[in-house]
Amino acid sequence: MQEELSGEIEDGKVGPRSDAKERSKTLVDTYGWDKTDSTKIWCFGPDTTGPNIFVDVAKGVQFLNEIKDSVEAAF
Repeated sequence: MQEELSGEIEDGKVGPRSDAKERSKTLVDTYGWDKTDSTKIWCFGPDTTGPNIFVDVAKGVQFLNEIKDSVEAAF
């Protein structure tokens, strides 16, 4: 993750409270993220607002969403 993106998350320009479509567009256009990855953000941390992102980039894994709540709580 680029340092500039981390700064924008801390400033509140990109983050959990921003619109998901706008956030995805910003990540793809400005930071070169894959469109699929930008829509699979599970959570931000620490404390759900920090500059760290947990993204589901697994392909073809069954039942992964069943552990999402546990992963978010641990993150």
